[in-house]
Amino acid sequence: MNWYDWDDYERFWMALIGMVLLIGLAHIVVYYFLNRATVNALKVRRAFLLRCQRHLAAFWWVFLVSAFVGIFGITGALICCAVISFLGLREFITLTPVNNGDHRALSFAFFVFLPLQYILIGLSALSFFTILIPVYAFLLLPIFSIIRQDTHQFLSRKATLQWGLMIAVYCLSHTVAILQTAAMAHRSSYEKALFLLFFLILVRCAMLWQHLADYMMRHRGKRIARDIHSRMTWRGLLISAVANATIAAAFFWITPFTPWQAAIAGSLISISSVFGRLVMRGITHSLGVRDWASLTGGQQGVLDRLDALLYAAPVLFHYTILVTS
Repeated sequence: MNWYDWDDYERFWMALIGMVLLIGLAHIVVYYFLNRATVNALKVRRAFLLRCQRHLAAFWWVFLVSAFVGIFGITGALICCAVISFLGLREFITLTPVNNGDHRALSFAFFVFLPLQYILIGLSALSFFTILIPVYAFLLLPIFSIIRQDTHQFLSRKATLQWGLMIAVYCLSHTVAILQTAAMAHRSSYEKALFLLFFLILVRCAMLWQHLADYMMRHRGKRIARDIHSRMTWRGLLISAVANATIAAAFFWITPFTPWQAAIAGSLISISSVFGRLVMRGITHSLGVRDWASLTGGQQGVLDRLDALLYAAPVLFHYTILVTS
């Protein structure tokens, strides 16, 4: 049976199962070489393979979210992203300074602006969704502290809260908003879930290609920001962008793009993902912690898993509107 003879349901689940098997096989291969590196006491190679395992593990979250969206449609996507936004915003606020005068502003951020952002996406009110947090939250939230006359470190505290909203809610919500653009509006829930799978896989692939290229060129590549991330190189970024462009062009038929538009989208996703990770890493450095997992004591926090996605989602959203309108 030809792929084009399958219905949307079959295409989505076969694509998802195929990716699950592929990543599962990659895990087995990396695990085999990791054991060999451990036995032979190859420290550098072992560290590299451990990071590979971590990058591959991130794909399982992609598959889980995509399956959830495939089953429950756009409503499932909205609920899933809203919950993740809540956890991400909580993580961001917990690691940043908060005064008593911020409590009412925080309540509005969590229980008014966060749900309203996703409600607007669900209603396809994309013009208002794009300005709710950058404009209205930006103007309203500082008023609560002013009313309570709490001006101690006022600017830095308000900037921190606004950054938390922008990163954990505004940027992440574009992941769902992409599925509500005019180019995707009349497609089935499984076609939307397949496009979401396409996007999320490209984000994770961007980081994986960057990691592989940086290891291969660790003695030659010039670092992008050595003090922020000691391994990321400009050559690795270029290789990641080219590899993602190739993959995106090959699978353009599950997107609203032409092959060239898909290739450009793939490279944009790769570049924005890398810089998203660097910016989020820079924020943790400024807070005096290694990563966002310092809150939970685990290996990775919510924002550690989302860092690449947070920059890529708004970029793809606006690119989709630009080239398909």
